Amino acid sequence: MFENDSVHAFHKKQPKKPRKVQAMGVPAKDKRDDFIMDTNSSSIVSKRSVEKLYYAGQPEYFRYFVRKFQRRSPLINRGYWLRMKAIDHVVRNFLQEDGDKHKVVVNLGCG
Repeated sequence: MFENDSVHAFHKKQPKKPRKVQAMGVPAKDKRDDFIMDTNSSSIVSKRSVEKLYYAGQPEYFRYFVRKFQRRSPLINRGYWLRMKAIDHVVRNFLQEDGDKHKVVVNLGCG
């Protein structure tokens, strides 16, 4: 009984730590959201790298979203370039198909 009372008293005296981890004053839930949103930032930097290296002489749309150009590794550049080419190819083929129906392309985001 004495041991349980002292353990209980010890825990009662200790200040309770918040269950949520906080970083720079941001609650844990918001921090997880920040990590998810950071994947978008990383993606934009990679797209900017592809745009600058593989689409020289064309309008640079991603430069407005990236503060400083960062060259990505060749493998990442090739992967983003291939995905951009594949999407471009599929959308162009869809729009050029014969048909009487009105065509609409809706971009819900693609990372």
